[in-house]
Amino acid sequence: MAKVNALAFFIFISLFTFSHLSSAKSFEVSVLYWSMKIEGQVAMRKGFEEEISLFNKKGGDKVVLTPYVAGEGRKGITNQVHQVGEVLKAKPAAIVIQPTDNSALARALEEANQLKIPVFAYDQYIVNGDMTFFTTSDNYGGGRDNGDYIHGLFDKNKELRLVIFEYPKVSSTIDRVDGFLDALRDQGRKFKVLKRYEAVDPASGEEAARQFLKDFPQKGSVDVIFTVNDGGGLSIVKTLHEKKRTDVIHATFDGDPLSVENIKQGKITVIDSAQFCAELGRETARALIAYLTKGEVLEKKLIPTYPVTAKTLANYPGWMGRVPAFLQKNEVKKTSPSPRVSPNQRNLLTIKIGVAPLCPYLCEQGPGVWGGYIYNILKEVASERGFNLDLESIPNTRLLSALQTRRVNYIIVPADLVRYEDQIRIVGPKLGVNYTGAILTPGSKESLIDEDLLRTKKVVFADMGTHSGGPHLEIPAARSLKVTGADVADRMIKMIGDRRVDVALGDYNVLRYSLVKKPRAELQLLPTSLTGFNSLVLVGTPRESHFGYLPENLDTWFTRARADGSLEKILNKYNLKDWKVFDR
Repeated sequence: MAKVNALAFFIFISLFTFSHLSSAKSFEVSVLYWSMKIEGQVAMRKGFEEEISLFNKKGGDKVVLTPYVAGEGRKGITNQVHQVGEVLKAKPAAIVIQPTDNSALARALEEANQLKIPVFAYDQYIVNGDMTFFTTSDNYGGGRDNGDYIHGLFDKNKELRLVIFEYPKVSSTIDRVDGFLDALRDQGRKFKVLKRYEAVDPASGEEAARQFLKDFPQKGSVDVIFTVNDGGGLSIVKTLHEKKRTDVIHATFDGDPLSVENIKQGKITVIDSAQFCAELGRETARALIAYLTKGEVLEKKLIPTYPVTAKTLANYPGWMGRVPAFLQKNEVKKTSPSPRVSPNQRNLLTIKIGVAPLCPYLCEQGPGVWGGYIYNILKEVASERGFNLDLESIPNTRLLSALQTRRVNYIIVPADLVRYEDQIRIVGPKLGVNYTGAILTPGSKESLIDEDLLRTKKVVFADMGTHSGGPHLEIPAARSLKVTGADVADRMIKMIGDRRVDVALGDYNVLRYSLVKKPRAELQLLPTSLTGFNSLVLVGTPRESHFGYLPENLDTWFTRARADGSLEKILNKYNLKDWKVFDR
């Protein structure tokens, strides 16, 4: 009897095991990496594959990875465009990608959405489509850490003289600058940005450092330099140290081991907001596994950064390390200044906002008559909260003055108009993002619109709607034409439709809005990274930065409107898409 029972038990276990194994699934996943030469990106890949390996070792379902590597520079971007095209033909269970460019993969993302292939992106986002999951470092928070630390190193009454080495073509590096300067403003610190240089890699960093030494030859003329990453920052520190310019202190971002060593040796750098590179990969893998196994997946996750200083560097775990518990729990929101008017004083308050009309953002349809999606949003909030809304049309170049003289309570402007000012406060959620769009001639299959391509094309372009007056592009004058006036979008659409030019450039949202008014099915509109991504922001003064609780009311409205579809309904009227991927 005992032998019979043992045999029955063996048969039961064998059948159970076979049944369990036969129900296990194998998921084919294509993974598109950027570079295997950049150490931080290598760490991201290691973290991702480490987490997938741990899952596969548990038995049962397995994730089978097919890797691709794009490479660096323009060739890397075009490689990745071709790679993702091949991947879409194979129709994998999911696509994981570290984008080489924010806009070059826009077409591919839209196609993946149509094919219902989930896309998981890390480190950088892709515009104009829906990603199942996106994770990146908390760039804005890291910038704030830098600003708070720098503020503490100086007498509180001193006006800081700053030089910023920036890269305005991607939102992550812009967020780092914004976080840094916002922290100084919130501390009440006066500062002056003496000059800005573009530097994001060793070559541009070295060139910018040489120019800095020419522009500021006198020791003690600059207090702080801020660099948006170690890619350019390390070259800058090396050059300044060799020239014995130890009179400045340096704040930076990334956590490169060489930069950490500079902090250890007291070599100019005093703080580096370090990324947890491997954790970006691990978090992407966790989201992928959760999705494939029917678990819950958040749409976006920010990974904290670690403020490496002389006092904290001993505990920094490096790029392959995991996020310490104290950073994961450190989510205490800063308290806002008390507003002047109670939200209970309904129908007694008028909020005046200065704006520069530009459809579809804000459309001036006549004296005191407004349209545009931002106006629609403000009108809804005013109706819900019981205040009167008064918009005043003011040119972009005069908006800051109107705010500072208290002619208006707030202004709505492109962030680059006020980013480097100290006596303002940027408050509330982003009200949109503008960037350069390109309309191509019918039949064009271009995905990457960059300056190399434009040098070979006939180009017409218009102002981007910012104070700078148009795209910063090096296009041969003989091959380009700038158009101005109220109907520029319609004129450019006609020119491209008639094949008088090869490419038309303008504000992406303006062009998209114009195409819905006068649809031309054969024309293609693509987003580009040519001039970067610039947020539209609500700006107040230090004394009344939360007048009438408008920033808080907007935050509440956006949270609800994104959840219940109200925002999407408004944007659909203007043929626009939500900019939530840019939110911090």
